[in-house]
Amino acid sequence: MGAAAQETLPVLKTTQPTVSVREGEKLHQDAWRLAPEVAPDIYEVGLKDNERLTVTFLSDVDSLSFVMTEGSYRDFIIEYGADRCRTRIVGVRAVPAAVFDATYQAEHEGKISVEIPEMYELVNIALAITDKGLADPSLVYHDSDYHAAVVAWFDHHREEPVIDALDAALRQNPGIYASLKMNAYAYEFDVNGWIVQSKVYDRTAFPGERVNTLRPYLKGLQKFADHSNFHEFYRRNRATYDAQISFYQDEADVHAMLAWLSRNFPGSSAYNSYKIIFSPLVAYNQSATWLENNGFRELQAHVNYPYPRDLARRAQGVTLSKRAETMARSFIVFTELNHGFINPEADKYAERVAQATDRRERWVDPSKGPGYYAGISAFNEYMNWGLVSVWVSDLAPAEEQPLLIQIVDDMLTKRRGFPRFAAFDAYLLDLYRTRQPSQTVADLYPRIIEWFEQENVKEPDAIEAGETGG
Repeated sequence: MGAAAQETLPVLKTTQPTVSVREGEKLHQDAWRLAPEVAPDIYEVGLKDNERLTVTFLSDVDSLSFVMTEGSYRDFIIEYGADRCRTRIVGVRAVPAAVFDATYQAEHEGKISVEIPEMYELVNIALAITDKGLADPSLVYHDSDYHAAVVAWFDHHREEPVIDALDAALRQNPGIYASLKMNAYAYEFDVNGWIVQSKVYDRTAFPGERVNTLRPYLKGLQKFADHSNFHEFYRRNRATYDAQISFYQDEADVHAMLAWLSRNFPGSSAYNSYKIIFSPLVAYNQSATWLENNGFRELQAHVNYPYPRDLARRAQGVTLSKRAETMARSFIVFTELNHGFINPEADKYAERVAQATDRRERWVDPSKGPGYYAGISAFNEYMNWGLVSVWVSDLAPAEEQPLLIQIVDDMLTKRRGFPRFAAFDAYLLDLYRTRQPSQTVADLYPRIIEWFEQENVKEPDAIEAGETGG
C-alpha cells in the first residue's frame, strides 16, 4: 500500500508502545503491542455465528472503533511517535484455545504435572541452533552438558530451511520466541513420528493470542525431525529429562506454592489443573498462560530448569541451607505460577494501575526500549517479584531471609531494569507483615496501587532522597 493510500486510513494516536482493545464489553488492557516492522500487523477477533461485535482500540489519548463480522477486515494506522504502524483487524470464526472434555477433566482435576514433551523439545532444539539462539545465552542456556550435546548432534542440520526461517522470525520480532516455544505444546508426535495437532489444544501461548504462531513452521519441523534422527536423540537423553523433572516433582514443593497463592488470592484461585512445561535449553525467558473451557481452568507455567550454578553465582559464594537453596531455585516457577493469580487481580484495577505507572521512565530503565514491560505489565512484574519476597518472609528460614530478598532486589534493580523495585519490595514486605490477620495479598491491592500513585507523581529529588511513600 502506497503512502497516499495510507493517508486515507483511520489513524489512532498513542504515546505508548501498547494499546488496549475492548471487544464488546470485555477490555483487554495493553493487549496490543506495536510492531512497526510488520505491515500489516494483524489483530484477529474471534466471532460466533452471525455475530456483530464492536471492537475498540484504546490508547492513552485516542480511540478507534469498528463493527466486525466473520470475514470482515479493516485497515488503520496506529501513530506512535515517528512510527506509522499499519494495522489490520480481521473477523474470524472463534476457535477455543483448548477443549477440556469430560474425559480430560476427570483425568486432570486437581493434578500438577511436570513435562518435557517430545514436540516441545524439538522446537526448543530448533530455536537453540538458529544463529540467534547460538549467539544469545540469555535466550538459550549454553552452560550445560546438554546444550553441548544438542550442538554436537544437530550442528550439521543447521542448513535445514526451517532453521533459517525461525532465525529470521526471531530477528524480526525477538518477542515471538516465547510464543513459538509455548505453542509447541499444542502439537505432538503420533505413533508413526508425524507431527499432529493436539486433541486438546489449538494454541498454548499467551492468553488473548488468536492464532498458533508455530503453525507455518510445521512442515519444516517435520523434515528437521526426520533428517536429524531427533527421536533417537530424545530417547538417549531421557535420563537427563527425568532428572530435571524430578526437581520440580520431588524438591520444589509446588503443592505448597499453589496453596500459598490460593490463600492469598482467593478470587483467582479456581484452577482445576496445573502444568509445568520446560526444556533444559530455556535460559531466562519464562512465561505463563491460562486456559478455560467447559468450566475447567488450567494454568501452565513455561519455565526453565534452575541450574545450581546460577544460584551459586547470585548468592555470591554464600552456602545456603537445603531449604533456602530449594526455595531460591524455585523462584522462577513461583514467579510464573503467580502470574495466573496476580494478573487477573491487577485487571480488576487496570485503568488505575495504568495511570499509576504512566511515567514509564520512573519504573523501567528507558534503555530497555519502549516495548519492555509496557503498560500495566511493569506493575505486574513489580508485584511478581515482590511476591517472591513475601513468600520468602513466610516460609524461608528466618536467618536466611535477608540474603534471599537481597538476591531478588539485586536482580530486579541491577540486571532487570526496574529502578524502584528495592523501595517497592521494602514497602510491600512491611505492608504484608503489618496487615490484619484476616487480610490476604489481594486485599492489599488498593494500598499497593496507592503507593505506585504516590511514587508516580514525586519529583526526582524526593525519590533520590529515599522517600518511599505509603
